[in-house]
Amino acid sequence: MEGDARSLIQDELDRMIANLKGVQGYEPGVRVIAAMSGGIDSSVMAALLHMAGFQVVGVSMKLFDKGGEGSRADSAGRCCTLDDFQDARRVAHRMGFDHYVMDFGERFRRDVMDPFLVSYLAGETPSPCILCNKHLKFDALFRTTDELEARFVATGHYAKIHLDEQGFHLRKASDLSKDQSYFLFPHTQSTLARTLFPLESIPKSTVRGMARHLKLGLEEKPESQEICFVPDDRYDRFIEASGKAPRLEAGPIRHVADGAILGQHQGYWRFTIGQRKGLGVAFSHPLYVIRTDPGTNTVWVGEDDLLLGSELIAREVSWCLGPPDRSITCSARLRSRSAEVPATLELLAPARVRVLFESPQRAITPGQAVVFYQGDEVLGGGWIERIG
Repeated sequence: MEGDARSLIQDELDRMIANLKGVQGYEPGVRVIAAMSGGIDSSVMAALLHMAGFQVVGVSMKLFDKGGEGSRADSAGRCCTLDDFQDARRVAHRMGFDHYVMDFGERFRRDVMDPFLVSYLAGETPSPCILCNKHLKFDALFRTTDELEARFVATGHYAKIHLDEQGFHLRKASDLSKDQSYFLFPHTQSTLARTLFPLESIPKSTVRGMARHLKLGLEEKPESQEICFVPDDRYDRFIEASGKAPRLEAGPIRHVADGAILGQHQGYWRFTIGQRKGLGVAFSHPLYVIRTDPGTNTVWVGEDDLLLGSELIAREVSWCLGPPDRSITCSARLRSRSAEVPATLELLAPARVRVLFESPQRAITPGQAVVFYQGDEVLGGGWIERIG
């Protein structure tokens, strides 16, 4: 079995090197910054690059002060804890490459945590992990790459980069069950040119097997699920603790059909579109949050069919290969794990798009990302501003 494991790792190394040979600027021994969260994916990624002959520098990003948290008991399901940094450092030491923890706290608060609060208090439901990728991994970490005279940043994301005469293309991973391309749409030509996804063709089960064979001590470590800076996944408590939530009296929960008051709420930011549980109202049949109105401190509820929408406007749209010069048909994904649906894009401005769906979609949520695909390729994406 030991020999089989060694053969498996060698096969994946050979495949990874073959994939990387098509990357512009690739050559054996080139310096690479490996973004190491302390999880199994980024650890195996960094180990493979080291074994393939790259000059790997492991970097873990300290994003905010966790107030002393970090034991496995209180950090399960979260990333970037003190234990995670220690795991990353141990992997680097075992494999034989350098590792550093770098403080990006100020940038993280400015570009991720503060916009998260602003978005929630505006009645939206934000996606901070995408902002973290854009501002920290695709920007701040690239500045570190320049300072350390490295050629690439490598991450443990499951996605692909392909280069042809048109430029760099962002594509889905081979293992579609782990594909993370939805979270990577802010990539541009300049960042794709300097990014490596070494796990692009490796199934997650194989990654765990590699970690076990390499004795990284992470094969049983759970994947992070929660937003790192929101304890216990309680957004309402985080918002209240920030001191930025408005001091409002209890607000009404109204039915959209006739405006009848069905109950009271203690903060509109506690509710998101499509929510059914926790409304605190009694009615003859299930009701769902249809929208929230921060201006009047009102939560509007109604029947499930009122959640259907046929179009949306997306703002701050970025394009991997540049904006289209006309309306195009494609598929759109409204959530990271939802199915893609047929859509038509009408360009209103280079960074603003109307998305028209072939069939109505349920619970389109302002603040969330909408990502555009053609086949397995990511065209781009943006932030849902309003529903048509």
